[in-house]
Amino acid sequence: MSRRGRPGTRRYTLVDELTREAAIETVLGRMQAGDSFTAATRAAAAQLEVAETTVRGWVNRSGRRPRRTPQQVAALEAELALAQELNRALVRKHAALAEDLSLR
Repeated sequence: MSRRGRPGTRRYTLVDELTREAAIETVLGRMQAGDSFTAATRAAAAQLEVAETTVRGWVNRSGRRPRRTPQQVAALEAELALAQELNRALVRKHAALAEDLSLR
């Protein structure tokens, strides 16, 4: 079924080069502002009434999609591991407090 709810029908939209470039710039700008790649491409695709995968392809083929370096990925993973450990410690602490209160 197509996006429009009609089985077996597809609607193709022709997009000129200027519009495509504007969509790429919009996605890159939204990512710079903090949106994920998925959210940014979804928004641009909705505005143009094209598939998200189409916009993803445009951005990827442009070669301008920001990528994290291995060092950035490692730092983010370390930060995540620390946050997870702190969260587990809080859960243990609050579980012990709750158990202590229930014994009274």
